[in-house]
Formats: sequence, structure tokens, C-alpha cells
Amino acid sequence: MVLRVVLLVSLIFCSVCRVAAADTSPNVVFLSPDNSRFWQMVAGFMGQVAEDLEVEFDVQFDEERHRLSYLRLVQQVLDREDKPDYLIIMWKDQVTTQILEYARQHKVKVFSFNTAVPEAAREKVGSAPREKVENWIGHLGVDNVSGGQKLARLLEQRALELTLIQPGQPVPIVALTGTLDSSAARDRMLGLLEVTDGESAKLLQSVRADWSELQARDKTSVLLRRYPNTAAIWSASDGMALGAMDAARRAGLRPGNDLVVGGIDWEPEALAAIRAGDLYVSLGRHFMGGGLALLLVHDYHRGYDFADSGQSASMHYQFQAATADNVDDIAHMLAPENWKAVDFRAFSRVFNSQLREVPVSAERLMDGFSAALMKQGGR
Repeated sequence: MVLRVVLLVSLIFCSVCRVAAADTSPNVVFLSPDNSRFWQMVAGFMGQVAEDLEVEFDVQFDEERHRLSYLRLVQQVLDREDKPDYLIIMWKDQVTTQILEYARQHKVKVFSFNTAVPEAAREKVGSAPREKVENWIGHLGVDNVSGGQKLARLLEQRALELTLIQPGQPVPIVALTGTLDSSAARDRMLGLLEVTDGESAKLLQSVRADWSELQARDKTSVLLRRYPNTAAIWSASDGMALGAMDAARRAGLRPGNDLVVGGIDWEPEALAAIRAGDLYVSLGRHFMGGGLALLLVHDYHRGYDFADSGQSASMHYQFQAATADNVDDIAHMLAPENWKAVDFRAFSRVFNSQLREVPVSAERLMDGFSAALMKQGGR
């Protein structure tokens, strides 16, 4: 009898908490690691999701693009008199543990996304949210290791289709990667290394181009002179892939014919290059990761925790490839007018009782976002 009373009181208490939470809207600040084309797109998509969910939302861009400037940006936001309820951040080597502690002192909760938790930080904060740090409530990431593998295999397959190598020979690849403090760059590179074992594909050399199109152009020029037999250029971002294609043209080569190039990010310029036949593939859809993080934070704030089914508070999803076969469909997903046409409340457990009994899946939600956006384009 006592147990029943305790359970009844608990249920009533939870219901009251949810009703109270439902009357409030969270105040969320997203701290963007830079103001590049990709992150502008991420922020724009988040803004549309925030509008539908009536979330008070702000974006701060780190124009200096450095871990210490990112830390300063966090401190500026948390020192505000009207500090937010939540920060959405990227992991930055050597400073994110400080960010979590500073946020804890200010009673602000943190949701991280896009990049993986560095190995060096896991001893202090745990391998997943809520293990050691209470105010770190969740993490959402794209599988960058799998993405690096997938990009390499697609380039290898296309090089074989174009007969750029002799039968039985491994596909010679050069690679462009990002900054030293980027776990996304490291994980994508790890994926590449796992599949370029010298049997079906061989990595000739990788160079760091710091996500810069200009650096990628200059460094690819050197690589193509050093390795004239290069059949594929693997790039950890579309911006660097565009620079690599420019270098190839200057060397008298035709991207898409004399060598194969692929990148990551679904930047509009990359999709145009795919249509033109110059760029073979771009992996993407992670531009929607910030919007999904915002949805999860919104529902958490209003009483529907994404980890309430006993699952981990750390979630992941896979990249999707854009090629000539589906580039027009992908373009519909990138169009801001289609973002506006979708009501993102349809994915919220706050507004849809039928979703509350289903465990939260990042992959399924991203598939839902994709389908809704393509539908707006008439697909």
C-alpha cells in the first residue's frame, strides 16, 4: 500500500513538473566555431527550428576560429546578466572541460554536437553526458569515422569506373584535412586510413589545409606535381575540395575525368560542381545537426528527456552522399524557403503524444527532417 502511494505521488509530481515546464520556453545560445558558409547554414537552419518551437535563440560566431577565442566567447555569454538556460557548443580540444565547469558555476546546461569528445577529455568528463558532469546533458554527433571510410570507398569505386588505374592496381589517393584541434578532421582521417591499406586503395600523402580553400589549392598543386599518378583527391570538407579542383585545372587536368574529387559538407557550390560533373560526391546532412540538437533541448526543457528510455544521452547518425543521381533532391533540403515551409513541431514529443512512447533516435529524426524537406521541393 505504501509503495502504491509513493508511486502515485511520484507520477503526480512528474506530471506537475511537465505541466510547469510546458509553460516556459528555453533560452538557448549556439556558439558557432566560425562564420564560414557551412556554419552560417547550420545557424540558419537552427533559427528556423527555433522559430517553430518558439525557443528564444541566439547565435554567436567565433570569428577568430581558435579554441582560446571560443573559450572567451563562452565567458562573455555566461557573464551576461540575462544568461541563457542552455549552451549548444562544439567540443574544442583543451578548453571544453573548462567550458563545462564555467557553465556549471553559472547554472547553465550544455549540449554538445557535431564533433566527438576527445580521448584526452574523457577521463575528466566521462565518455558520455551525465556520467561525471551533471550540467552536460547531451551530445549529438555525425559518425565522422564512417564518413571518412565512405568517402574513400566512393572515390575508389568511381576511379575504377573511369579506368583511371591499371586493373589490379590500388587507387592512388591524396588527402586534405582540417585543423589540428578538430576531432572531426581527425576522425574523418582515421576512417580514410582504415580503408587505404594498399590493396584496393593507397594513400600517397595527406596534408593539413586548415579547412581553407586557398591553402587546399596551393597544397594540392604541390601534391599533383609530386604524385602525377594521383587518381583521387579525398577532402575533409567541400571548401578544400573546391580549392583542390582549382589546382587540378591549373595543372591541366579535368576534375571528373582525369581524376576524382570528393568532399564533405553539402555546400551549395559543391552541389553546383556535382551538377557540372567536376565534383563526384559530397557527404552531408550534418548541417541539420544543430537544428536537431535544438529540438532535443527544447523537449528536454519541457519535460521530455531524450534519454528517458534508458538510452545514452550521446546520440549519433550517419552521413548521406550527394552525387549526380540525387543532387537535385539534396538541393531541396538546403533551400531556406523549404525550411520555412516545414513545421518542425511535428518532430517534437511535446506536441505529439504518439512520439512519447518511441525511443528517441537521431538517425530516424534526421531521416524525418530529410523527407519533410524534400517533400516541400515536390519530391
